[in-house]
Amino acid sequence: HAYLQLRRTINFLKTNLIMKPLYIYFLAASLACTSCSDSWLDLNPSTSVPTDQAFSSLEDAQSALNGIYRLASAHSYYGDNFFYFGDCRAADVQARMTKGDGRRVSPYYEYNVKATDSFNSSLPWNQVYKVIRQTNNLIAATESGLIKTTDEAALNEIKAQALAMRGLALYDLIRVFAMPYSYDNGQSLGVPIVTTATDQSSKPARNTVAECYDQIITDLTNSLAGLSKEKKDGCLNYWAVQGILSRVYLNKLDYPNAYKAATDVIENSKSLYQLYTLDEYPTVWGKEYTSESLFEFYFSLTEPSGGSGGEGAPMVYANEEKVDWNNLILSEDYLNLLNEDPQDVRHCVTEVSAIANNEGLPEGARDKKVYLAKFPGKTGDPRDNNLCIVRLSEIYLNAAEAGLKIGGEQATKGMEYLNDVITNRTTNTAMKVNAAADFTLERILKERRKELVGEGLAVYDYTRNKLPVVRKGSWHLTSLETSNAYTIQPNDSRLAIPIPQTEIDANPNLVQNP
Repeated sequence: HAYLQLRRTINFLKTNLIMKPLYIYFLAASLACTSCSDSWLDLNPSTSVPTDQAFSSLEDAQSALNGIYRLASAHSYYGDNFFYFGDCRAADVQARMTKGDGRRVSPYYEYNVKATDSFNSSLPWNQVYKVIRQTNNLIAATESGLIKTTDEAALNEIKAQALAMRGLALYDLIRVFAMPYSYDNGQSLGVPIVTTATDQSSKPARNTVAECYDQIITDLTNSLAGLSKEKKDGCLNYWAVQGILSRVYLNKLDYPNAYKAATDVIENSKSLYQLYTLDEYPTVWGKEYTSESLFEFYFSLTEPSGGSGGEGAPMVYANEEKVDWNNLILSEDYLNLLNEDPQDVRHCVTEVSAIANNEGLPEGARDKKVYLAKFPGKTGDPRDNNLCIVRLSEIYLNAAEAGLKIGGEQATKGMEYLNDVITNRTTNTAMKVNAAADFTLERILKERRKELVGEGLAVYDYTRNKLPVVRKGSWHLTSLETSNAYTIQPNDSRLAIPIPQTEIDANPNLVQNP
């Protein structure tokens, strides 16, 4: 059955897409939204221009949406760079060795990415804009009247998911290629906003960070009415997008809206999502669609072939009996933080190297639990580990931080949300926050560090709060001294990586980052 669906999809694409150049990348596919979790379609959207007949049925539109999800989960987007970027730019995750210019991981950690760096600048930029171009094509098709269906609700849901993916993609671009909103209230340059199908001759200028945030929020909020409030494994639903909005608003310093979005998820989706309990926590890693997962990308070893690949996001953390792509480890500072509470269940996701006296590690780290074990894979192979993009614990901590900054009743409730996370992670009652005077930003950020390590969010805790990133501990690499990256101040221009030089050369309207 799946094979017949694949052949029908291939024939559809051959017949109805004009390709420049003429090629299509084919990967296994099925078309039902309930199947976005375990089957998919990919094509090269940056060079595909749909004809008037390209989208004629609901099935065609669903096929295109599945392709968008697969593009977003691929290498150079969430499949690697965008998943680990936020952690290796902060203090708790570090490279175990420097690999030099143009290699994965270490240039982010060392804050020395160059504009000519394909792996760390050009490919991520291009991959996310592929997603944006494909969402624009799909949104235009849903609005064209050319898709014939009697199920308008289903078509509206496809459009809503495409809108949300476009908003998420734009947010991801500015969090890598632009300075944080907190730097100057969004007045610095972001990235070009592209909301219509364009050809390759288009040369857009960069919009401001504030303008980008406005567009991100517009897309995400406009998507909500069309999204399902039921679980949609592997797809965006209403609750996942509200969770993303809580993240976006928090980093835009819009605390009332961050609190509103987060508490909507917490209070109104309890029949679908619940925090991991103390007993559950050690058992959830590697499993798919757990009780905290609002949105995750699906992987198996066959879809795509080889899963997320040898250099995919889970593999950079892998604790294996060889030293290769697995170039991210936990810092001594993080382990010291975790060791403040021996009863904390999160010790279970830290491991000593599988290699005795591993010479691929900094000397001081060789007998320490420096490997993060959040991505063991469904079959024991990290390459088939799903990638969770929005998790419920983050939403509780978003509500706590927003509530603190609003004050009053929201702060009181925010303290409850913080304690909900704490009491599900440790039996040590001394860790609980019992007084308003102890409900501080420092305490919230400490809990975020312990809970969300390795999930791509860490550096933004520093930037939105205008805090320096200080790399502490005895096994940080000495390359940090060479690159002047032991401490990153909140106004350090290197927080925004360079726009790819190829884009600057091709588009005279683009301005390079300082």
